[in-house]
Amino acid sequence: MESGGQRIGRLHQCTFEQALELKKRGFEGYHAEMALHYPGFARPQAPSSVPVPGELDRMLDGFGSEGIRPELSVVCYDGDAPVGFVFIAMKQADGKKLAWNGGTGVLVEHRGKGIAKAMMLEAGKLIREQEVDLAFLEVVVKNEHAVEAYKKGGFKIVDRMIGMTHAGDGRSFIDQSGSLDRVRLEFGTPFDVAKLPFYRSLAAWGCMWHNMKKGESLIAIDAEGRAVGYALFNRAYGENGELRSVTLQQCEGSEECKDKSGLFRMLLSEVYGSFRSSCTYRTSDLSMSNPEVVTLLQEAGFITNYEQYLMVMDKADYISRD
Repeated sequence: MESGGQRIGRLHQCTFEQALELKKRGFEGYHAEMALHYPGFARPQAPSSVPVPGELDRMLDGFGSEGIRPELSVVCYDGDAPVGFVFIAMKQADGKKLAWNGGTGVLVEHRGKGIAKAMMLEAGKLIREQEVDLAFLEVVVKNEHAVEAYKKGGFKIVDRMIGMTHAGDGRSFIDQSGSLDRVRLEFGTPFDVAKLPFYRSLAAWGCMWHNMKKGESLIAIDAEGRAVGYALFNRAYGENGELRSVTLQQCEGSEECKDKSGLFRMLLSEVYGSFRSSCTYRTSDLSMSNPEVVTLLQEAGFITNYEQYLMVMDKADYISRD
C-alpha cells in the first residue's frame, strides 16, 4: 500500500515517542465498545496528550515481555506520521516458530480508509515469509467485523476464552467436599507443565508457559505418581510484600481423571484460597473448553468481564492455500 502519501513500513522506523503515541491513540474507542458489550469490563482512563511518568518504560517492558519485534511489526505512515499499527511478536518455543498479533489499531481520524486491511495483508505476507509454524491472535467475540476479517486473512477459530473477576461477595472454594482422595498438589514453574501430554499449547499468547516469566504452576498428582491436572497462574505483590492479585490463566485435567469436577475444585481452591477484600482475583483469557471450571468460578462469585476467540493460522494451511 502506497497511495496518497500513505505507505507501509515498520515500527523500528518510529521514534519511541511516536510508538507510544501510536499505541495510546490506536485503541481509542475500543474500551468504550467493550464496555457496551460487557458491563463488567474495566474501562481505563482516556489517553492523555501529556506524558505520564513511566508510561514509556512500561510500554518497552511490555514489548520485551511479550516478545514484540519492532523490525517485524507493521506500521502505516501518512507522510512521516505513523497512523496505524500491527504489533507482531515472534519466537521459537517447543520446537516451533510462533508468531502473535499483539494488537491492531488505527488512529480515529484515519479509520475507514482501508488501512487496517492493508496492514493485515502485510502482516500475513510477513508471517508466510518468516515460515511461521503457528500464528496466534485474540479477538473479542462481539467484534464480528474483525473476526470475519481475520478469517479472510487465513486465521481460524480454535477456542473461546473468558476474562472474569471475583465480585468480592465472600464466596470461595474453601469447601472442598467431594474432592479427589489420594491426590496431592505440588507447586512449580510454568515449565513444569510444558511436557505434560495434556498441556494446552493452543492458548492465548500470555497464557503459554514460555510467556509466563513470573508465573507459577500447580500440578495434581495421583497415587501412582501421574500428573492428572494442572493450573497456571500469576500472583502479584505490593511494595510491602502483600498479595495484590491472583490471575488464573490455564486449568486443565487429564482424560485419565474420572472426577474432573473434584479435580478442578481442588486446583481452584488452592490457587485462590480464601478471598480477601484487599486482593483482586481474576482469570485472563482462560479457555472455556472445560465448562466445569467456568461453572465453579461462577458459583464462587466470579463475573464475566469479556469473552474472546483464540484464532490461529497454521503453516500447513497457508502453504496449501498458496
